[in-house]
Amino acid sequence: MYERLTELLSKPSPVRWFPGHGAEESWIAEAEEELGFRLPPSYRWWLARYGGGSLGDGQILTLVAPEDREYTDWDLLYIHRLNLAEDWWVSRFPHRLDLFVPDSDELYYFDTSAPDVQGEFPVMRYDLMNDLIEEYAPTFAGFLEQLIDERK
Repeated sequence: MYERLTELLSKPSPVRWFPGHGAEESWIAEAEEELGFRLPPSYRWWLARYGGGSLGDGQILTLVAPEDREYTDWDLLYIHRLNLAEDWWVSRFPHRLDLFVPDSDELYYFDTSAPDVQGEFPVMRYDLMNDLIEEYAPTFAGFLEQLIDERK
């Protein structure tokens, strides 16, 4: 199902990842329980197989061991908890789950309000300079493929 992505990641790529650092199934289940929904299948696959990764100046958010979560700013739940602590954020972005926040004028997030029949969420690109939001990819796998293709 993820053959093209696996092939792209097996070659030198702008996405750096670290073999053997995948998220444990219990971490994923705990995150899903806290979030109140299942994470998209392609993101679950990435978490279990690759864990996390970096691209240029940013980290693709991952799940770390629960005991380390409060000290790791690339943990999906940690960032989500910080966002939920801001009332203005919750009212403006009730269905946003941040995914990749490079040190630039854009960020990428899951739109959790619009799952497809397989349970995939679209990945949205938020242009902070122009306050514009657009769909970047229909799935997490498509998001990674597109990032790699754009930065070859």
